[in-house]
Amino acid sequence: MKTFRSFGLLIPLLVIVLNPWWWTIIQRNLAVGVLIFVLSLVVYIYFWQIKLGKLLLVLSVLTIILFVISTREAFDESIFRPSSLDIQQMSRRHEFYANGLGKIYTNRFSLAYFKEYNLPLYKLQRNFFGNLDPNLYFFNSHPRERLGVEEFNKYFPIFLPFFLIGIFYLICKPLPKIMIYLVAISLISSIISPKYNLGPVLFFPIINFIITVGIILASRYFAGKFWGMK
Repeated sequence: MKTFRSFGLLIPLLVIVLNPWWWTIIQRNLAVGVLIFVLSLVVYIYFWQIKLGKLLLVLSVLTIILFVISTREAFDESIFRPSSLDIQQMSRRHEFYANGLGKIYTNRFSLAYFKEYNLPLYKLQRNFFGNLDPNLYFFNSHPRERLGVEEFNKYFPIFLPFFLIGIFYLICKPLPKIMIYLVAISLISSIISPKYNLGPVLFFPIINFIITVGIILASRYFAGKFWGMK
């Protein structure tokens, strides 16, 4: 364990610069590229090395800044502005539910929910779970490519085993703070359009962190197995 701590920030730095996503972001928006670079290192240091109150403040401020930039550039207006296609689909569903469910559906409460809240909640849910799809990050969303969304390389598939190791570790050894952070960015990212040309950038630091943890754990295992290092 001490051996790999001596590497400091080398592993998270390598994870950042060796993935295509960061290079795409820095080419399209230098300020966001620098911001997520710093935020990724802060996430790693705070959640894996030193849990200082000042670092938590820095982490929160940087995350809020990134969220504000993302929403200003790519707020998903379709959540509250249904397209003509959305309206057409809602009309068909309305007829189907009314015929099939009768009074269970045609009461004023169900009708109000369907008219005012169903579509926004559906789109928020779509964005929420879409951002949690590993295919989005490792396989360009294949085989569920999204219409009108630019799919581009984010992480090489070689990082996937380390990502899974990191996920398994976080599940087996729950870390409340990282889980709270993950839930928070998942919720606030739901209002950012999936068409954002930088991708779901709020997930960049946390995915880097998970991959880094996977690499560190795998390295410790093989080092201990073959060379007896601790």
